[in-house]
Amino acid sequence: MDLLQEWNNMNGELADKNQSHSIEIKSIQKSSKSVYLNLLKNLNAKMTWIRVLSIAMLLGAFFTTGLLQYLLVGMFISYELGRMFMTRQMNKLPNYIDYSTVTKDMITFQLKLINRMLKMEKIWAYLFGPFAGPLGYMAALAFKYKTLDQIIVNNPNLLYVLLGLALLVFPITYLGNMMNKYAFAKDVERLSANLKELEG
Repeated sequence: MDLLQEWNNMNGELADKNQSHSIEIKSIQKSSKSVYLNLLKNLNAKMTWIRVLSIAMLLGAFFTTGLLQYLLVGMFISYELGRMFMTRQMNKLPNYIDYSTVTKDMITFQLKLINRMLKMEKIWAYLFGPFAGPLGYMAALAFKYKTLDQIIVNNPNLLYVLLGLALLVFPITYLGNMMNKYAFAKDVERLSANLKELEG
């Protein structure tokens, strides 16, 4: 009788543990879905802002001529290139997921793509960023003076100003990285934590 009772108790404990584990996994899956959708919303907002800025530059190019037009088209192209590389990664992410389908492999894949997108943006900022300030300044001068010769004649310290603006990109990029951390880091950390729990 005692042995039968022990056996029943052990079965009951195992059933309780399995049920508790199942509830815990469902909770992690729901949390992962919520975090993922929030990350997706923020990434879509980022893509929209990049497009808004690049279209504004393209529109500006249509209403100008000469040097300013070329500068604006160049800035448009650089923004769109960065957006294109990020969008290619983003298209691999599903727009919606059912929490019951969230698995360790899915979270790993999502994290890999999201981190890759954010890394691409950082690389883009360091590659094109040093040109953004000088190009913007040159665009303003081109609007005022129309030709490169007039810009050079009327701005004897032009080279130093352009160099200073190029170096200014580093603190601005640092601020951009801090903004990305504010927008994405918490959710990325939560997804990483969920992944560890599923692996454990």
